[in-house]
Amino acid sequence: MAIHDRVAGIQWEGDVFELVRKAGRSARRRASDRYWAARGRRPVTVGGVSVLFRLDDREDARFLRRFLDIEGRMLADLLAELRSDDVFWDVGAAGGFYTCFASAVLDDGRVIAFEPNPDVREILHRRLDSLGTAPRVFECALSDSTGTAALDNPARERDSWQGTPSLTTDPGAAAVSIETRAGDELVAAGEVPRPTVVKIDVEGAEPLVVEGLSESLAHEDCRLVYCEVHRESDQRRSPADYGSSPAAVEASLADLGFEIEHIEDRRAEYLIKAKKRPSGEV
Repeated sequence: MAIHDRVAGIQWEGDVFELVRKAGRSARRRASDRYWAARGRRPVTVGGVSVLFRLDDREDARFLRRFLDIEGRMLADLLAELRSDDVFWDVGAAGGFYTCFASAVLDDGRVIAFEPNPDVREILHRRLDSLGTAPRVFECALSDSTGTAALDNPARERDSWQGTPSLTTDPGAAAVSIETRAGDELVAAGEVPRPTVVKIDVEGAEPLVVEGLSESLAHEDCRLVYCEVHRESDQRRSPADYGSSPAAVEASLADLGFEIEHIEDRRAEYLIKAKKRPSGEV
């Protein structure tokens, strides 16, 4: 059975039973968000690692649920691979969920988070404070060089920047100036330990991170890289905006000694797991 529904100028066409199912799922999600928000805490276990998250309001509860829906698979894979002697870099930490879970496994000095967005960084610090953990947080973007850049989100206004801003050389009115650092320079200066496991989620600027961290990634101790790779789009930035491509990002990691595995496809982007090839393998 098909229906046509026009509400507030929007036309919808589809199967009425599917519409009912979607409405039911949406209602259950909203009820779950209200429940956990009222509790003020939500315990979450992923891959055998448990974290108790503080929830200040329903939006906090919704954000946590959506993170688990979207990122749960990659997070579980990462936690299964993480060892107690690893050094984990969370590049593009956003609200800090990966950092929180890694901090439940590793000592604080072995977890390094990078987040340039001033809005979500407030959430990151609040979340870490509530857990009583103190990993190192760099308030900058990892890139191919040290300097300054603009962080922009052309699809949103400045007062609703909970989205996915990107580095840009063509900033809009909502852009903010941020610091950029090359990962290899941080390691060479002794500011941070060299990573053994890296997660990269930087909204299209993946090639810049890889280039600026290439010496560390090539080191035999760096054994895993998880990376969200954006496909070219008119709506969001991708490696093409930085003179590269998804294929080139994968090729760069392969040249640095990694075997590439595609672990999830989300249409607009896909997730790769790059695992260091055993020494001597080509």
